[in-house]
Amino acid sequence: MTVTVDQIRSTTTRLPVLVACLSLLYGVLGLAWLLGADWYPFGLVPPENEKLSLLAFLPEHVGAGLIAVLGFLGVPAALGHTRTEWSPTAYRPLLGFTALQVVVFGLLAPSVIVVIVTGYLLVLLGLPTAAALLIAGAWRQPTTRVVLLAIVLGLVVLERTTGLFDWGAFKELGHGLAGVPEKVGSRPLLVFGAFLLGAGWAVLGVRGLRTSRGRCVYCGRPSARWTRPEAARRWGFWATVVAALCPLPYALLRLTWLLPNPAGIGADQLDAEPGIRLFGLGLGTIALAAGIATLGLIRPWGETWPRWIPFAAGRPVPVKAAVIPGSVAATLLLVGSASLLQLNWSADASILENVGHLLLFPFPLWGASVALATAAYYYRRRTSCAVCHRP
Repeated sequence: MTVTVDQIRSTTTRLPVLVACLSLLYGVLGLAWLLGADWYPFGLVPPENEKLSLLAFLPEHVGAGLIAVLGFLGVPAALGHTRTEWSPTAYRPLLGFTALQVVVFGLLAPSVIVVIVTGYLLVLLGLPTAAALLIAGAWRQPTTRVVLLAIVLGLVVLERTTGLFDWGAFKELGHGLAGVPEKVGSRPLLVFGAFLLGAGWAVLGVRGLRTSRGRCVYCGRPSARWTRPEAARRWGFWATVVAALCPLPYALLRLTWLLPNPAGIGADQLDAEPGIRLFGLGLGTIALAAGIATLGLIRPWGETWPRWIPFAAGRPVPVKAAVIPGSVAATLLLVGSASLLQLNWSADASILENVGHLLLFPFPLWGASVALATAAYYYRRRTSCAVCHRP
């Protein structure tokens, strides 16, 4: 497939304009917070006054002023990325300012809230949707139909022995979720918006860096030796194994909630609040599924859809179908790492307790390994570039 000049110009212009618009919005919001608006989302979080965002370590007026200045200055800077004829020397100030935007909006402003919101959405929307699709696909094959019936039987036994899926548990979970918006307000939305703005600046920075070095803005070619398929296959294997293992401690912890003596919480509390047990097991299932799905980056079923996938069985897996979710997951985990580390690492706790927290929530290692595994998958499977036509 050949990309036309108009398509190149449209793609090059679209993201800078979106980043400029979002930057202007945060410039206006920052000015409102600086003038006294009381819904500044990057400060202390009541009632414990936790510092989720790293901007919370700055006084509110300083953080709001920083966001306002960078927001307004970000408009012409983002639009400057629509130009492709910059010389390397002229590009340096723009790239430096872009890096500052990435640090503030992509690292300091967001917090572990972005991971929490994503986890909630995956449990409430992703888990039922994935289950419905897998059931529809598995029922078409005799072998997977037997496996599906065994899973259903196991869930029936689980319900009879633990009461996990009782109507009361769903009712309590619904009441708890309905009260979340009132408790947290607009903070998650504004924090997530800052994350999106930081991610947009990061993409512009990568594009600009490629342009300044004379490389293809779309694929980065010519590339280094370590990006060749045979090299990416070697180091990508170990990165994928690490990425698949990282969520297992959390998943196993949540699965203990099915036992008489659960880990991390009292059995009496789980019996009194069945909605918490149901939602926690949902998060554990997501973590376990994430580990299994990660292995697809090095397995044949990560390149050809398995027979039990409806509407796509036997077809090649599009590279973007794995690279986009993997890149988003890696970015979320890395962005949430700084926030989570300063929250979980306590000077009053023992070294063993702090290490336990790192093993349970290994966001830095998990995010880095997912990023490397996704990159290796991309380098192995990418084809000739539609723009520069390099293989």
